[in-house]
Amino acid sequence: MRNGLVGLASAMVVVGAAMATAGCSSSGETAGTGGTESTGGSSSSGGTVGTGGTESTGGSSSSTGGGTSGGSVTSLSGTVALSALTAAEAAQLCSDAVAYYRSAIDRASLCKWQGLAFGVSSSAPTDAKLQENCAGQETTCLQADPQSASCSEIPSPCTATVAEYSACITDQAAAFTQGVSTLPGCATVTTADKPALWEFMTAELPASCTLLDATCAGLNPPPPG
Repeated sequence: MRNGLVGLASAMVVVGAAMATAGCSSSGETAGTGGTESTGGSSSSGGTVGTGGTESTGGSSSSTGGGTSGGSVTSLSGTVALSALTAAEAAQLCSDAVAYYRSAIDRASLCKWQGLAFGVSSSAPTDAKLQENCAGQETTCLQADPQSASCSEIPSPCTATVAEYSACITDQAAAFTQGVSTLPGCATVTTADKPALWEFMTAELPASCTLLDATCAGLNPPPPG
C-alpha cells in the first residue's frame, strides 16, 4: 500500500476504470499528493466526512458492513475476505471504490490540492510565482477530463475483508477532504505555508489503512479521485 498522504493523493483525478482482478492501483496523474488523512489515527487531519459526498458518512462507517454489505462503499458482503472474491467481484470492488471517491470528494478540493502540490514542488522564487504556478495547475485540473484507474491482482495471502477495505476507502476520503480544507488556496498561499503543505503530503495513512496493509501486504486501493 502507498505510504503517507503522498501515495493517497498521487492520482487526484481518477475516474472510472479498466478493472482487472482486484485491489486497485491508480494510473491517474500525479499531483504530488497528500493523500489524505487522519481519520483513523493519522497525524495530519481529522476524520470528518467528505464534503460533496452523499454517501460519505464518516471514516469508519464502511467497517460496519457486517455480513450484508461492505457499507457505503460497495454492496459486496463485508465479511468476505478479499482473496475469496471472484475476478468480477474484485473488479466491482475497485470500481465501487472509485465511484465512492467521486461522490465523497468534490473536484474543487482535488484540484485545489493539485495546484498546491505543484506549486510547492516548483521551487518558485517568490510568493507571487508560487501562487501563479498553483493557480495554473488548479485551472488545468478543473478543465481536464478525469483519468481512469487500473487494478492489480489482490496479493496472497490476504485475510483482509471487504468491510476493512471499505473502511480504508471512506477514511481516506474523509481525511483528504478535512486536510485540504485547512490549507490555504492558490490566491493566498505563500512560502511560509510550505511546512504545513509538506506535513500534509507526508502524513500517515488512516489507522484503517494501516490495518489493511498489515493483513494484505502489497494491496493498493485506488487513491481519491
